[in-house]
Amino acid sequence: MSFFITSESAFGLDISDASLRFAQLSKGKKPTLQLYNDIALPAGCIIDGEIKNQKIFLQYFNKLIKTRIGKGKLSHQIICSLPESNTFLKQLTIEKCDDPQIKDKIKEILPQHLPIAIDDLYLDYQILKKGGDGTDVLIGASPKLIVDSYIEALDKAGFIASVLEIEAAAISRVIIENNKGVCPQIVIDIGATRTGLFLYDNESIKFTVSLPISGNRITDLISKTLDLDVEKAEKAKIVCGLDPNKCHGALLEIFSETIDDLCKHISSAITFYDENFQDSKKIEKITLCGGGANFIGITNAIEQSLGIKTEVADPFINIHNPNPKYFTPQKTQSFIAAIGLGLRIVC
Repeated sequence: MSFFITSESAFGLDISDASLRFAQLSKGKKPTLQLYNDIALPAGCIIDGEIKNQKIFLQYFNKLIKTRIGKGKLSHQIICSLPESNTFLKQLTIEKCDDPQIKDKIKEILPQHLPIAIDDLYLDYQILKKGGDGTDVLIGASPKLIVDSYIEALDKAGFIASVLEIEAAAISRVIIENNKGVCPQIVIDIGATRTGLFLYDNESIKFTVSLPISGNRITDLISKTLDLDVEKAEKAKIVCGLDPNKCHGALLEIFSETIDDLCKHISSAITFYDENFQDSKKIEKITLCGGGANFIGITNAIEQSLGIKTEVADPFINIHNPNPKYFTPQKTQSFIAAIGLGLRIVC
């Protein structure tokens, strides 16, 4: 689900409150990550997906591009991510009508599902299935304020934001659409500043949810509970995780509360799916991605709590990794959205 389209060469740009990442892939039997880089953003530059300081954003974006890694010519067109917390993606059924009337019908029912006025949103949709009772459509929407700010900032940097895509769509392109044995599943992207959840079934995303859980919040909790500075708390989080034999099991109680909260959100998402989708199926798998997917023991903890197979995504199953030393497990997970955006052109 995206806003605007392009068929030209382009690179994927993943924008978050904490960082910028980009990935440009080359076409081939097995797509290759050709150009890439990432850079941390100062606090306050972007808040909840909205660019608050364009000058600082452009300074860091230009540095990201100038210090890029890899070989080849960089495209001037961009496939840009939209912030999960400020986007809407959901499958809805509208009453039977002719195709030209679908958008008007969507505008009629969408206010029931969104707290933002239709006139303040960019809207896109994809027809999934037509039946006797109505038409199933996948609807994407994002605030014009955020979309326009991205387009303006990137234009000032000399680039064209040709496509703006909801992050869940980019992630699904990497870890679901290009892999065999697709089954009904929940995907959880645990990032530094937020966690996104989406449910995928029957070759489409059914809905997305933004969760109040993040890697930074866990680090802060460890820091306050164990009286550690933030840097040491971050190291402890990565090294110890949920392993009872590491750090004397000191993080187990801290992590357990977060895992319990996450599992409750997953259960709520499954209940919502069962109660609101007539063709709902049993969820067979939970896939984790994002930096938080590397927490030691997190897959076992979720699987034991919910009784659903849980695993960490591997973005390089169908993509050539040109630099395994650069793409450590932590960095690899954090690049999934950028890679998925870049894959839109080469797939």
